[in-house]
Amino acid sequence: MHNSKVLTKAILGRYEQFWNHEETDRPILSLFVPDKSVDWSHLAPKDLKDTWENLECRQVRTAYGAKHVKCYGEAMPGDHANFGPGCLAAMIGSDYLLMPHTVWFGEEVKPLENDWSNLKSVYLREDSAMYKLATNLTQILLEKNDGSYLVGMTDLGGNLDIIASLRGTMNLLTDMLDHPDEVLKAVEIIDDIWIEVYSRIRKMIASKQYGHTTWLGPWCDTSYYPLQCDFGAMISPDDFERFVMPSMRRTTDFLDHSIFHLDGPGMIAHLDMLLSLELMDGIQWVPGAGSDPVWNERWFPMYEKIQAAGKVLALDCYGGSKDQILNICKKLSPKGLWLTAHLDSEEDAKEILAKA
Repeated sequence: MHNSKVLTKAILGRYEQFWNHEETDRPILSLFVPDKSVDWSHLAPKDLKDTWENLECRQVRTAYGAKHVKCYGEAMPGDHANFGPGCLAAMIGSDYLLMPHTVWFGEEVKPLENDWSNLKSVYLREDSAMYKLATNLTQILLEKNDGSYLVGMTDLGGNLDIIASLRGTMNLLTDMLDHPDEVLKAVEIIDDIWIEVYSRIRKMIASKQYGHTTWLGPWCDTSYYPLQCDFGAMISPDDFERFVMPSMRRTTDFLDHSIFHLDGPGMIAHLDMLLSLELMDGIQWVPGAGSDPVWNERWFPMYEKIQAAGKVLALDCYGGSKDQILNICKKLSPKGLWLTAHLDSEEDAKEILAKA
């Protein structure tokens, strides 16, 4: 096991309180202060293919970054074998397009685009480039880790979002009216594939490391994942109940812990349904482009509603100031509250910890 340098007893205790929904004296605070003086030029990738698919260099960059960031509170450096949100689509048959900061799926190749009868083609392709990339990078990150960082689950994505990559977003929207049974069958198939890939990668991680993280950040000693359905912002609550909630029930039943990634104002209409999921631990709120940031008090009544429902609340305060972060700490219950931020100074991080 490689976690001795980053997993302390204090951090383990905090996360145990978090996942057990226990009372605590302050929120989970995952505060990072990057060393801006570090020269990254010797590790700069040559092109997009080198950025994403040079796995040995990616591990070197992860290890280098872990050594040049100060971590405060419950912050722990790590990497989740990132190949873009929803990379499971490319393990099933869609193409993928490398971009500077993300990867797009189903840009040209959508296996279900023209015919729902092609559902038999929806299966895990272990020989696909994406399956090999995600599993191989996870293995390399694990094997070459000297204990300076944590390895997380790759971003498999939300199940209906994956189907949108395989079918096309506009097609899927009309399919809910014209081919609802086929959509529901596809959701069940994707659920099974999602669970299979999650289980395989978690088994890889568990063989080398105690617990794991995800792209969201919190550490957990058992199975957990930030579930999502960004596609849900385009559909009604009735359709969300019919097409999304069955998958949420299956995956929350499978996982020990889960947090739903609520992305943008268009998803708020589905919040009550999500809060009704007994086995879902909580909500991560992301305001989305063009909306007020997480520290804006317009969102605080929603935060209080989430906490009143007995759910944990995760907020990424990227770009927020010390005072804005402390205001969240002041106005909300620390119970089940997880905040992360990248700060400009160690003094700010220390002050947040002292006053939170």
